[in-house]
Amino acid sequence: MSDWTQKLKVQHLRLLVCIGEQGNLSKVAEIMNITQPALSKWLSSLEEDIGLVLFERHSKGLRPSEGGRLMLEHARRLLNDLERSREDIEQFKLGAQGSLLIGCSPVATDCVSLALLSLIKDYPNVHVQVVENVMTPLLQSLISGKVDVVVGRVGGKALQLPLNYRVLYTEPVCFVGRCNHPLATRDKISWQDLLEYRWIVWPTGTPIRVSIDNALVDQGVMLPENYLESSSMSVTVNMVQASDIVSILSWRLAQRYVEKGQLAMLPLPRIEQKGSVGVFWRKDNAPSDALLRFLAHLTSTSAEPESANNHHARQ
Repeated sequence: MSDWTQKLKVQHLRLLVCIGEQGNLSKVAEIMNITQPALSKWLSSLEEDIGLVLFERHSKGLRPSEGGRLMLEHARRLLNDLERSREDIEQFKLGAQGSLLIGCSPVATDCVSLALLSLIKDYPNVHVQVVENVMTPLLQSLISGKVDVVVGRVGGKALQLPLNYRVLYTEPVCFVGRCNHPLATRDKISWQDLLEYRWIVWPTGTPIRVSIDNALVDQGVMLPENYLESSSMSVTVNMVQASDIVSILSWRLAQRYVEKGQLAMLPLPRIEQKGSVGVFWRKDNAPSDALLRFLAHLTSTSAEPESANNHHARQ
């Protein structure tokens, strides 16, 4: 069998991705400015060279086969790597010392910020971009090569992905409210006290939501009927600060808002279900010097602070 990879060009990768997105050869031919017969002939020839059916035909068009999904994953990664190469070269010509694209979930912004401050001391001209999102899309961006590293909650299906990972720290979760919330002045509160207020929580399936759901099961209570879901830290904090709504945050994140006088940590006993924050990076790429240094700084700056140890000891 001939080496089909020798025949592939960048335009072919774009054609594959477009077919995967559109699922219709007529639309792809129009978008990519190619005749449909030529496109169909090229796809059939590629499938024959590879020895796999990449797209299955059905009444509404085309859908990727299992092998096609794998091929699309590699095609997207190659295109992203090429685009990244172009950007890196342009930045290098402007004097940058490499680049680093970081995916960060809201719970990890503190340790990412500290690690970045240390990194730019080592590499003053490194080009850094930080993208904040929840973990599922961030990990998909990592697999496809859109980002170099992701820092956030470790849990669920994340550990089943073909990625390197390292746990940075483990911590409990806690309830927060506005600084003058009626519950904030009490020495002790109960779950029933919390249920009298509306909650805003992370979406179903996110690691921190899993922690609180498990805690509720342990306590034999349920979420309030009128709870809200938000994956936006800004929206959650703004709503909590402007009302009697309560929310659930990781201990470190809550402590950061408390220290700034922006939120109050409510005196419910520590929730035993703990969450781990970790860092993920790709197995199939040798880490750059900037990434290796960033990983080292993440590890050194993520040791549990003394205030957290004291807090745990008091519970």
